[in-house]
Amino acid sequence: MATEPSPGAPASGGRSPFPVIEAVGRFAARPFMIALRRGLLLSLPLVLVGAFALFITTIAAFPAVAELLGGGADIVRAVCASIIDATFGLVALVVVIGFSHSLAALTGSPADRYPVRPSGASVVALTCFFITVAPDTLDQWKAALSAGRGLPAALAVAISASYLFLFLARRPLFRLTLRGSGGDPLVGDLFSILPAGAVTIAAFALVRQAQVGLGAPDLTSALSAVIEAPFSGAGPSALFAAAYALASQVIWFLGGHGANIMAPVLEHIMSPAAQAAADGQGRAITWSFFSVYTAFGGSGASLCLIAALLLGDRDPSTRRLAWLSLLPALINVNEPLVFGLPLILNPVYAAPFILTPVALALLGYGATVLGFVPPADLAVSWTMPPLFSGYLATGSPAGAVVQAIGIVGGTLIYWPFVRIAARLRHVANAEALSTLLVAAEADETAQSRRLIDLPGTAGRFANALAQDLAEALKAPDKLYLNYQPQICVEERRVFGVEALLRWNHDVYGPIPPPVTVALAEDMRMIDQLGEHVLRLACRQRADWGNAVADDLVVSVNVSPRQLQEPGFDNMVLRVLAEEGLEPRLLELEITESTSLAPALQAVEALQRLREVGIRIALDDFGMGHTSLRYLRELPLDTLKIDRSLTFSSHGDLNEHVIRSIVALSRTLGLTPVVEGIEQPEQLPRFVDLGCARFQGYLFSQPLAGGPCLDYIRANTRVS
Repeated sequence: MATEPSPGAPASGGRSPFPVIEAVGRFAARPFMIALRRGLLLSLPLVLVGAFALFITTIAAFPAVAELLGGGADIVRAVCASIIDATFGLVALVVVIGFSHSLAALTGSPADRYPVRPSGASVVALTCFFITVAPDTLDQWKAALSAGRGLPAALAVAISASYLFLFLARRPLFRLTLRGSGGDPLVGDLFSILPAGAVTIAAFALVRQAQVGLGAPDLTSALSAVIEAPFSGAGPSALFAAAYALASQVIWFLGGHGANIMAPVLEHIMSPAAQAAADGQGRAITWSFFSVYTAFGGSGASLCLIAALLLGDRDPSTRRLAWLSLLPALINVNEPLVFGLPLILNPVYAAPFILTPVALALLGYGATVLGFVPPADLAVSWTMPPLFSGYLATGSPAGAVVQAIGIVGGTLIYWPFVRIAARLRHVANAEALSTLLVAAEADETAQSRRLIDLPGTAGRFANALAQDLAEALKAPDKLYLNYQPQICVEERRVFGVEALLRWNHDVYGPIPPPVTVALAEDMRMIDQLGEHVLRLACRQRADWGNAVADDLVVSVNVSPRQLQEPGFDNMVLRVLAEEGLEPRLLELEITESTSLAPALQAVEALQRLREVGIRIALDDFGMGHTSLRYLRELPLDTLKIDRSLTFSSHGDLNEHVIRSIVALSRTLGLTPVVEGIEQPEQLPRFVDLGCARFQGYLFSQPLAGGPCLDYIRANTRVS
């Protein structure tokens, strides 16, 4: 496959034109934020399974469905209840483990003098969590470990305990030096961090004693008391509606279940005394008010966010998450987006996530007070889908109309932030793609170049691209070829074209060919990709037929790993036969810059192909030890002089090297071709050195099949 620089390759470190967006992007890329996202993402499978179990429970509760299932309805609900308890009920634990493990991995390096195993950090953080939140009863334990009431405490403990432990464990004062501690090095590693772990655990034990002394039995109860205090004297009003929605959303943003934690506040507002003290407008605030008017798709109006994502974001993974979140959102379950996007502590979505429900609460309150819609005082399950819930809670179609207006308005509020998030992701992907290009072009063996194993964003992006490449290979038009003409100045004609791989990704744009090839090698799809490119090139040359010179050759790059596969030569001959192309019109290019030690099997395959008339070229030829070795061991027809030698001035070393290569080629009966000719002043200098065949942007950029044919016809003579 071709590895020439792609004109569409991204510049490294694409810079946002908006300083605020750029600052948010830098903050989101900090180890703390990455560890937080990973901790939440680790719980996403549990959340999705639990959300779908809750969806099935809701469906099974409909009278028609329950009647259809008969006695099986109770079994379905019991099974789903077990799944919900086992999934949502463990989220806090998973987040503690995931955050601490990720933070240790992200802030450490192999060069650390005092390394800390991520598993050790997870054990210490989990111990601190149990010490801090440990309640007295089984029901309280379930709440402490759940995604609802337990998550704020889990995040607070995971963050503080992890940072304290890692700070201590990376200092010699809190390390033990053990020698001969057993055959498994893990034993020594764990004992070495024992002082740091003990100090951290002791610190959180003191915190627990302090909170008990202050009258709070556990951290979760203490946080709840602090949150409820400002609403102690509040009454039902527009101000209360906005403040309640605001506080609930801030809790959600920090990782708590806002509705559950704020439930005592709503109970106080709905008490007979509070209702009696309120004026007539107070009746707008009902038990169903917030679930009907602010929770479209769950708290945060996540149904509006899903609509904005589907309308304004082209990223496949984000769209898949939005579609996966849609069914739970229809029953007002927002956890898939809260944990998957994520929304918790996400600076990009902070403003719309917190303020959209506030605006919706004021919309519902105003519509009720103005008499456009009756009060939502009819009992409706919180899992009732939007529009239906508005109609049932108010007993009027106007309730559904107000909800529809709210959904549209919420989508419009989220829309610009979806675009900002997409822009930040585009910048991050451009930087990751630049990193992948550097790694793909590194002078390393294919085995050590694996892009999908790179750390951080680059590795995750490589894995996503690799999956998309597998899909692109199945489609007829995702991967295509351009052709760069090769010029003979002596004969004043185009003597050949080089087939160059192109992949224009639907979302990420042009993917540099070296990255595409490296990903194919990583995923063991290089044979499939190589045959696809060879077939397209042979088909194009056969289609040109007599419209071009009878001896015009099409060159196709071959990766070293392809050559090492048994049956490579048989595959080439089969493709030639199926596409109806004569072997003499095909040239296979082997990349010299890759550290391929020609195996006997590869040399024999090339020899058999050359015997039937296929030409063999050595690409990126220099004058190093590897280049000369290739000349001895490979059956060659063409030497393509490395583009790094073409940037020379009169009389410099590169000029002498090129002159030597031309003389050597003549001695061995090989045809030299100079690559990378881009400036007009280069051509006469290389002609004086004895070169006659060239390829580069001075003559033509790579062209699609039709334009390339037009160029060949128009350039039978080269001035």
